Amino acid sequence: MKKYLSLFLSLLFVGLGLQAQEKTSLEYMDIFELQYVGDPQISPDGNKIVYVRNQFDVMTDRKYTNLWMIDFSGENHVPLTSGKSGFSQPNWSPDGKKLAYVSAEEGSAQIFVRWMETGQTASITNLTKGPGNITWSPDGKYIAFNMRIPKEQESFGKFPSPPKGADWASPGKVIEEVSYKADGNFSFLEPSYNHIFMVSSEGGAPRQLTSGDYDHAAPSWTADSKNIVFSANRSENADLEPNDTHIFKLDINSQELTQLTKGKGPHKSPKVSPDGKSIVYLSFEDRFVGYQLDHVFVMDINGENVKELDHGLDRDFKNFTWAKDSKSLFAYYDDYGKGVLANLKLNGKAVSITQDIGNGSFGRPYAGGSYSIAENGRYAYTKANTQRPGELSVGHFPTKMANRTITNLNGTFLQNKNIGKVEEVNFKSSFDDKDVQGWIVYPPDFDENKKYPLILEIHGGPHLAYGPHFSPELQLMASKGFVVLYTNPRGSTTYGEEFGGYINHNYPSEDYDDLMSGVDMMVEKGFINEDRLYITGGSGGGVLTAWSIGKTDRFRAAVVSKPVINWYSFSLTADGYNYYPKYWFNKMPWEDPQQYLERSPISLVGNVTTPTLLVTGEQDYRTPMSETEQYYGALKLQEVESKMVRIPDAGHGITARPSNIIRHVAYITGWFEKYE
Repeated sequence: MKKYLSLFLSLLFVGLGLQAQEKTSLEYMDIFELQYVGDPQISPDGNKIVYVRNQFDVMTDRKYTNLWMIDFSGENHVPLTSGKSGFSQPNWSPDGKKLAYVSAEEGSAQIFVRWMETGQTASITNLTKGPGNITWSPDGKYIAFNMRIPKEQESFGKFPSPPKGADWASPGKVIEEVSYKADGNFSFLEPSYNHIFMVSSEGGAPRQLTSGDYDHAAPSWTADSKNIVFSANRSENADLEPNDTHIFKLDINSQELTQLTKGKGPHKSPKVSPDGKSIVYLSFEDRFVGYQLDHVFVMDINGENVKELDHGLDRDFKNFTWAKDSKSLFAYYDDYGKGVLANLKLNGKAVSITQDIGNGSFGRPYAGGSYSIAENGRYAYTKANTQRPGELSVGHFPTKMANRTITNLNGTFLQNKNIGKVEEVNFKSSFDDKDVQGWIVYPPDFDENKKYPLILEIHGGPHLAYGPHFSPELQLMASKGFVVLYTNPRGSTTYGEEFGGYINHNYPSEDYDDLMSGVDMMVEKGFINEDRLYITGGSGGGVLTAWSIGKTDRFRAAVVSKPVINWYSFSLTADGYNYYPKYWFNKMPWEDPQQYLERSPISLVGNVTTPTLLVTGEQDYRTPMSETEQYYGALKLQEVESKMVRIPDAGHGITARPSNIIRHVAYITGWFEKYE
């Protein structure tokens, strides 16, 4: 009897063990459990990496960041900070003995320095505004940074003060600046300009280096620590000519300012070589269109002997780091949705080092990521993966040492999660047989013998790109039983200037054909239910969703998120109204209203029969709520089944808070499930 009882208990425990290991699909509340790596900074000697660890707090519904450190070998993985004050911008001193970073742990954002040998830390500033782009001088004595300084405003109009105890209305907000609002700021902008400062690395009062009513970009030190180089638009008409930036050199002691570049801008992103002899920067001949490729130039430190590095890759290079010997550059570019770290010789020859950088975005699978490289060629980067958020990987150039992933932030949690398979697909556009790339997210436990509903999910921008990266939003859609298709139609970046620039002054257009060809490709696979085709997208994807349902009734339902519906009204009310009419159109709205109307989804609303849900943040200054309201009103007048969801306290980045990632997906899938 005891023998049988023992056998029974053994089988019971085995069964319980198997049950405990059963995998489940990704669920809404799992969002709060996921973590990802950002902004890895490798030490000058290549032995240690400090990175930003991104986490989410379910009680405050916020993302918080801390700094962690790990050896290049993957050992000694330890936190440098903890708490929910926000820690960012880690930056090693040139000798590797100190680490600067920004934190609000003392109440407001300040620059801190950590002495790595002792672990002691101290705030070295008492700033009134948050610092950005912190960078050490080569001699390690100073830290330069950007900070906004309020503009002195001229008052006008004289009126009496209210009597003591009276409850008068608040005074009016007087606005005279061209740029008076920016998405992400829930009130109108305080008139201010971005200036460059420096502070002793041991603390003290900071010194303002730039002046004037101009914005100045990130500084780069010269090798002797006596000058800074930066880009700025210091023209008299800077607000109305946003691309006319030039590169300047400022002598810190004499305050002598020298413009190094000539002609029309943009000239931007300068980096001085370690030997102090050269500057690399980006520029192009501005044709006043929505998308142009950045070209890479190198010039002498005095602005002479300008030379373009003809790498021949037809891709946008950025985030330059000079090699220690000043004979080559390291840079990042996106290629077919993937992030690439490359070495660029001064003769223009480019060598690809790694092609799996990604996860610069958390919600959707946008291309992007970050890297840093040490003096000995060791590098660290954020690695993309369709099955989990970004991890930290390392490698070495120029050896053939294989890259290694040295963190596993989500390994334990995802071990019992069934993540949907992601497959790359390529197909031809029905318009002109142009090659289009996309990815399929399959539901967990996908069965090719069954029929599944399809969601076509369209990226924003429009000059952005998706890639093979982990996407909580799309994985959650797939976990609800949908097959999700996301693609890079023409207008997307990472495929060269012709592909990205096809929609210049022509958006939306044949990108619609690319998207529909993707749907056709999916239907031909045989496992898609043709009666349950759905379409959604945000921002530029919202434009294309609204445009598509004005041209076809093949979709059972649509979710249009933060769209542009009327280019005429958008071009005068969006936060970039000084840019859009000049670069996305070739005439002002009042000069050619027909050009704006014929490319507006509102012009096709009379054709729409598709049940449509609209979702937009109430504080959206990029694609203002008025755009959504126009479309909602038009759909109601057309008696189209429709609802409008207004997300409170949210700008264009609806999903900035974790709970809104959940809600956004729930609204989308809930609306589609209503129209099965």
